[in-house]
Amino acid sequence: MNRRHLRNFYFLIFILFLQSGSVKAQAKYWVYFSDKDSKGFNPQAYFDIHALQRRMLKQGNICDSTDWPVNNNYVTQVMQKGAKIGFQSRWLNAVAIEANKDVIIEIEKLSFIKSVQPMRYFSGVPASINVETPLAFDNSLLDAQIKALQGIEFVKNGITGKGIRIAVFDGGFPGVDKNPIFEHLRENKQIVKTYDFVKKNEFVYDYMPHGTAVLSCIAGIYGDKNMGLATGAEYLLARTEIKAEVKVEEEYWMAAVEWADQNGADIISSSLGYTDKRYTVKEMNGHTTLVSLAARIAARKGMLVVNAMGNDGRENWEVMGAPADVDSVLSVGGIDPFTGYHINFSSFGPTADLRLKPNICAPGEAMVASPSNIKKSYGTSFSTPLISGYAACVWQMNREKNNMEIFNLIERSGHLFPYFDYAHGYGIPQASYFFKSQTVSEKENPIVVLQDSDEVSIKVTDLSKSDEKYKDYLYYHIQNDLGVLEYYAVLDVKENDVVTVPIEKLGKDRTLRVYYKGFIQEMKF
Repeated sequence: MNRRHLRNFYFLIFILFLQSGSVKAQAKYWVYFSDKDSKGFNPQAYFDIHALQRRMLKQGNICDSTDWPVNNNYVTQVMQKGAKIGFQSRWLNAVAIEANKDVIIEIEKLSFIKSVQPMRYFSGVPASINVETPLAFDNSLLDAQIKALQGIEFVKNGITGKGIRIAVFDGGFPGVDKNPIFEHLRENKQIVKTYDFVKKNEFVYDYMPHGTAVLSCIAGIYGDKNMGLATGAEYLLARTEIKAEVKVEEEYWMAAVEWADQNGADIISSSLGYTDKRYTVKEMNGHTTLVSLAARIAARKGMLVVNAMGNDGRENWEVMGAPADVDSVLSVGGIDPFTGYHINFSSFGPTADLRLKPNICAPGEAMVASPSNIKKSYGTSFSTPLISGYAACVWQMNREKNNMEIFNLIERSGHLFPYFDYAHGYGIPQASYFFKSQTVSEKENPIVVLQDSDEVSIKVTDLSKSDEKYKDYLYYHIQNDLGVLEYYAVLDVKENDVVTVPIEKLGKDRTLRVYYKGFIQEMKF
């Protein structure tokens, strides 16, 4: 028998082996249990003191039934049926398993099983939404990523996020234990805990450098310049991603959220997204995906979840990813740091059920740390940590407020607020909001809106009305009576330019709202 025939023979034997049922395909499932037992659970011993304080601020209590552990006897019986056991979720009252269909049939017969649900995944697509290009150092960009948020207001007032604990989820943090950009974190022991949910150990200073870049946009210091605003915060670093997507990254994300809660995180910074090939656009509704469910519970526990919108722009996916689709997640879009205008790759809202997203936006181009140096990179992956650092500073100044009160303050500090659209949300948060008394401008509104039988005309009469740093952009949108935008636009205007909107675009029960450099004008139809 020649080599080719021998190979074919072995292949035939293997196929017959598979068909005989001796080898069964393994798949990932969530096994949900019907009940819990709270006996012996001591929340004071289980939770970090920081977590207990945060929970009291949000909930008025330190524990509820979602915190009780999964029944270990149930887990043991599932394992005895032949399942490989993964993460045990207190919040879901469930365990992740790997098993074949025959084992699942036996598990479903157990009296304490509520349901068994297959995990959804798509191999080969990275969950990270980063887009990066190693380019030369750009000092003007390093300045711009802080200036866009008016971050110097925090810096000169000594606001550094001190007292706030931030959990960062990513694919690894190589160089954070050596790079001078993070020296202050190491010297002051501001990295409180680390965990690798892939390898199940505490070492995270290897693997994908994306997490290193992200962390630098929250806490990095390059020379005497801030790369991020929360240089005084504490950190929890979690590795939840691997380079080649496999079945378990959402499981890792869920495990990391519960770990972050236990260890006292106030803010979760996630520059990750779960989208195309795994879910449908219609499922980006804030309550379908596993990570969206986890993010919603995290918000109920008092954590501020900050998540990237994604980098799909108007290409392919055409909507943000999960968990940016959750109403209580602060979802971050990207802008050009020099113009303040939407950067081309940043994903658009609204959600599948037509809620406002993004909530706010920040530079999608930034100078970030590499494992040993610094480089220029692109993505809402970097807009997100810039906002996480900003949020830590806001919370340091308002420590008596809970996570959703901070969420609302950040929205209100957006440079467009109360105007919004599905590219910018309420705009770029401005630190000056927290240092100046908010008074109505005494200047005359330069926006003039006029209506005749065929159209509505919008005109800016005086470009000198504001010293705002960005270009002469005029924003306008048309909102229906359900609060949903039917149309929005951004135009680069000159003095006495006239913008016309056809009456048929407006229809009945519509509001036309116009924003220009801090001034708003609206007309109802």
